[in-house]
Amino acid sequence: MKIIALVPVRNEAWVLEHSLAFWSGFCDVVIVNDQMSSDATREICRRFPKVVLLESKPADTVARLPQQARWRLLDAARHYDGHNLLWCTDADELTPPTFAQRFFEQHAGELTPRRVIECRFYNLWGSLAKYRQDLSSYGPIWKPMGFVDDRVVDYPRGEVRPLHEPRMPIETDLAALEAEALPILHLQWTVWNRNQMKQAWYRCIDFMDKRMTGAEVNAFYSVTLPEIYVHTEPVPQEWLADVTLPDAAVDRQPAWQEAEILGWFEQRGVEFFEPLEIWHLPSLRQEFRRRTGREPRPDRSYLPSRAVRARKFGRRVYNAVKRRILP
Repeated sequence: MKIIALVPVRNEAWVLEHSLAFWSGFCDVVIVNDQMSSDATREICRRFPKVVLLESKPADTVARLPQQARWRLLDAARHYDGHNLLWCTDADELTPPTFAQRFFEQHAGELTPRRVIECRFYNLWGSLAKYRQDLSSYGPIWKPMGFVDDRVVDYPRGEVRPLHEPRMPIETDLAALEAEALPILHLQWTVWNRNQMKQAWYRCIDFMDKRMTGAEVNAFYSVTLPEIYVHTEPVPQEWLADVTLPDAAVDRQPAWQEAEILGWFEQRGVEFFEPLEIWHLPSLRQEFRRRTGREPRPDRSYLPSRAVRARKFGRRVYNAVKRRILP
């Protein structure tokens, strides 16, 4: 059995040097599907002997969609014989290799075809030294990260939405192996400004897909908006013993998604996107003002009444103060 990492990437040079080193530490092969990156992503991939790089072409529209990129990765993994363990991950999800090696050695006899591996998934929050610890969707959760390929299971390859499809063709397993001692460190929320632009990019894609109204898109992504208070805990030092972390200073540089969004403003008109809650981002708000001479009015009809919001906010403040005061 081989362990094969499957990774779709686009402009991930800021973190890829680190994550490829981690996967190379416990995987036999790392298959990367590059979706026409304009940074140093491909050059970084070529420096790692275990990496197999799949490069998309401008005309290859299939590989531009995240879900269809995963189809291509699965197909490439099946060029290797046997019932291999496929590790389905993203570039900003760090897997400590020593923890992974130990887990797979200890559970080798349980890695049978169609067995799913679930890991504790931690969102590092605003810092490389803290993770979010609460009951929100960004607190620690169990997340399917890999499965043993039976060489039959497949994604539903009909019409799909551009986003939000499952990362693995099989994610539900009542007998899933729970890797409590194998933490996954998600870095998306350590680069706060870039992530907010990424979430705006997601909103625009979903809205252009025309399957949701502006209010529905805003409701779906409301959990990604900036929050006043988030409870965090220090990242245990043992998780970082055999890993290196990227420089979060990249957050001061413009995200590639911003250029694409501005291009969509040019193609469709900025007012097409007005219903979306993306205008808290200064560069987008400034562009809207420049083009229209007024302030944007996003559709917030999904929100409850002000009275309900005030009560909810009061409860959150009370609970936050309580956590800080009481032992």
